[in-house]
Amino acid sequence: MRLQDLPVVVDLPGRLGEEVSAFVEIEAGWQVVGAGGALEPVLELTGAPRAGRPFVVVKEGGVGAEEVRAALLDGALDVISWPEDRARLLEAPLRIHATHRQAAGPSVLRVAGAGGGVGTSTIALAIGGLLAWSGKKTVVVGDEDLLRLCGLGPWAGPDASTASRPGSAAPAAGSGSEELGDRRVGDPEPFALARPLPAVEGLSVLGGGGSAVRSTVGWPADAIVVDLRAPRHLAGADLLCARPDSGIAVLEAAPKDVPVIVVGDGPLDQLAVRRRLGRAPIAWLPQSARVARAGLAGTVPSGLPGSWLKILRTGLDRVWR
Repeated sequence: MRLQDLPVVVDLPGRLGEEVSAFVEIEAGWQVVGAGGALEPVLELTGAPRAGRPFVVVKEGGVGAEEVRAALLDGALDVISWPEDRARLLEAPLRIHATHRQAAGPSVLRVAGAGGGVGTSTIALAIGGLLAWSGKKTVVVGDEDLLRLCGLGPWAGPDASTASRPGSAAPAAGSGSEELGDRRVGDPEPFALARPLPAVEGLSVLGGGGSAVRSTVGWPADAIVVDLRAPRHLAGADLLCARPDSGIAVLEAAPKDVPVIVVGDGPLDQLAVRRRLGRAPIAWLPQSARVARAGLAGTVPSGLPGSWLKILRTGLDRVWR
């Protein structure tokens, strides 16, 4: 289903409901449907918190800070002051996808790139740093390239597919563990295999390859960032990375509700990128010698420039809360 065909319920009174319905149908190309119709709605635009499906609160005129806070705590994707903030309604479907949470486990963000060298691992570590700095206990999962970026040596543990099965991680050499079915006595739990980054409190890194991670249920972390890297994993990504060049065509086949971050300079300008993607990137990170130096020195994310991180944080705030 294309993003512009999004079925939505508009549960707003009188003229406000008519104006909002007309706006989302004309400007966004969404379908306004009934709550009990044949087409299942995926979003509700309402004046009060709702249960059962993602919703956005729409209020005519100004909205007070306490009212916004209360609605967000009740689960609203956003609070829109109509008509001043109406353009922000168009971003609501991105929040639906990005706020999906893995049941009974920490929140998981899977990052993939349009090809090698687009900065996927750097962005995964930067997001991990931003989450850790905000107070969330975070684990970033990736391969050898990701480990080098943050100054860690080669991975000597099991691959991430093993580490993502609690109790089944391979023991360290010489541990004297004994076989017990598909478990081993004395195995470390998967989160115990993650290496903390001393420069960023609350951030740890797990090697073995992000694409193999299947489950993080039971991990005592607030967030898991998975570096998927390769284009074959685009279908399972929550965030896509690309450079502004012909390689961005890889993302044209990706779901239109997955946000994109563009990194560096290239032959395509912002208008051309938007046309190719069918939507605007949530962030455009500039080419930076400091970012490159941080990667070479193994000081990502602590060595990344604050201005670069600020752009990334602003983009992420549009789709993740």
